Amino acid sequence: MISKLKLIAVMIAAGCLSACGGSSKDQINQLPGSGQSAPAIDEAYQGIWASSAYGDVLVVDDNSALYYRYTSDYCILQDSFDELSTAELTRSVALNNSEDALEWFAGSGTREFHAPTRQLDKVSQLPASCASDPLTVESDMSHQELFALYSQIMAEYYVDFARMNVDWPALSYAQETQITEQDTTLYEAVYQTLLPLADSHNSWVAADGTIIRAYTKPVHTTNLIEEYALANGLSYPLQDSELNNAIVADIESYIDNALGQEINIIMGYATSDIGQDASEQIAWFAINNIGYLRIDAMHNYSTADEDSDDLAQTTSNLNNLNQALDEALTDLAATDGLIIDVRYNGGGNDYISLAIASRFTESEFLAYKKYARDGAGVTATQTAYIAPSQYVNYTSKPVALLVSNDTASAAETFSLSMQQLPHVTLVGEATHGIFSDIMHWALPGEHELGISNEVYLSPDDEWYEGVGVPVDVNVPFFSLSDRTQGVDSAIDAALEVLQ
Repeated sequence: MISKLKLIAVMIAAGCLSACGGSSKDQINQLPGSGQSAPAIDEAYQGIWASSAYGDVLVVDDNSALYYRYTSDYCILQDSFDELSTAELTRSVALNNSEDALEWFAGSGTREFHAPTRQLDKVSQLPASCASDPLTVESDMSHQELFALYSQIMAEYYVDFARMNVDWPALSYAQETQITEQDTTLYEAVYQTLLPLADSHNSWVAADGTIIRAYTKPVHTTNLIEEYALANGLSYPLQDSELNNAIVADIESYIDNALGQEINIIMGYATSDIGQDASEQIAWFAINNIGYLRIDAMHNYSTADEDSDDLAQTTSNLNNLNQALDEALTDLAATDGLIIDVRYNGGGNDYISLAIASRFTESEFLAYKKYARDGAGVTATQTAYIAPSQYVNYTSKPVALLVSNDTASAAETFSLSMQQLPHVTLVGEATHGIFSDIMHWALPGEHELGISNEVYLSPDDEWYEGVGVPVDVNVPFFSLSDRTQGVDSAIDAALEVLQ
């Protein structure tokens, strides 16, 4: 069964891999709706729009829209949008010139600045599974039925079972036979099927709040748990028989103290005033003639009202990010080199990563390529190019990028992009190894499923899934020895590279 320790470890590590849940790297499907009487939607947008690779179906009529995700045998209503106008609809989608496809840029940026988007083609009829009585989040399904739905979603959309040599039909069948109407049996079956895939972007969030995830590789918090166990005469991995509430609280305190100690050590390198943005996710200072810029997330910069639509959130994200970077890079303009620290960055949105990387190039370059699984095939490959930013830049000077096992998702997109620049040196540990946007499903019973369905490639076609973006200079992420001595070996190595 899923042990208390496994659930505790998931909750602790979630803070270090924010890209694995919430708004981070989700394939966001929000459409705005005024909630007031709206004029008819333009006929060009009306009809059925679908993407087989992403399981998307958007049905648009004269003033409303229904959004579904589907498999061969199931169709689930994800959201509905009433009293919708053309102006509101086009804040999330754009009609191509031939009027036979929609570009869904919601969640990928603004119409003018965005990461690669997904396309929905106009079709004449609904997928067969959506033709009658689609499921909703309120639908009643037994645990066995729900697991069968989950199994088919994974079978038809998960990016690549071969990477970890997983026989999905055999694996899922073996777990299906263990399921009863007890919640724990369903959760255990999901966990046991996610475990061999070793993909931190796969997750199940149950209606009761239980989070089920199997990580790609150990993260910093798991290393700290191991430190605690060894220091306190406990076995590692920890056994349920060794755990009680007091020990769990002590482990959490140990982790909090270690992370706080690390931040103090980093800030101790400052020889100038320390700057920080309003979101408290970006900090900067000088270390003599070298600049230091820490970026802890690729999302949550928006100050728009939480009820605002995706475009408002995205626009605010970009505006606030650019304001913070302008201030930081202006303060650091006189330095001779720059350390960028994304070791604690669990990811977020690719358009944020692209916007940051654009500050460090004088010419346009190919950052990465991506495609999605589409049944037995794949979609057309999309390319992400980065052009020089119109804002304050930091170019013609060497840059050391600090990365770690905790550098995940959109922070890895950033690392992959920066790797292409000749004046950038990667220092630390290979990144976490999860690149795909999260394909998000709202399931019956108010459960939520997130899976990987995309391949991200370097410009020379390297796929770093599961292994992470490699570094040029290998340095462990804040070892116990570092904390004991009050030093950051990665910053020290970066200073050597840049001096």
